[in-house]
Amino acid sequence: MAYKIYFDVNVLLDYTLQRSSFNDIEKIINNIENGLQKGYITSATIHTISYFLTKEYGHIKVKELLLDFLSFFTVIDAPQDVLSNALHANYNDIEDALQVYTALHHKMDFFLTSDKKLMKASSEILPILTPKEFVKAFIN
Repeated sequence: MAYKIYFDVNVLLDYTLQRSSFNDIEKIINNIENGLQKGYITSATIHTISYFLTKEYGHIKVKELLLDFLSFFTVIDAPQDVLSNALHANYNDIEDALQVYTALHHKMDFFLTSDKKLMKASSEILPILTPKEFVKAFIN
């Protein structure tokens, strides 16, 4: 079954900056590129990672990376009412709330993050896993 997987900003930063979980994220992305899973991000994710990556790699390389992402990730966003609900939700981190509510709105099967605090929001409706947990449960 091809799962719908939402990628948190920090997971893509971990991948592109080759930080923790790089190998696990690479396995998941390879599955997406091969059509075994479906990967999703928001346009805000593109904005955020472009800011951090440009500092590290320069704009030419970052454009190449982002265009590569757009070749296999589907970009989703939430309507205004969903964003409003996220802002009214009991989250201290606004970015987390916006991402979780967007993932819920689009009925994602999984939400990948390396944010330990965000993982506490995991539920049966939206399991929030680290890339390592996802690979262990669904790829290996």
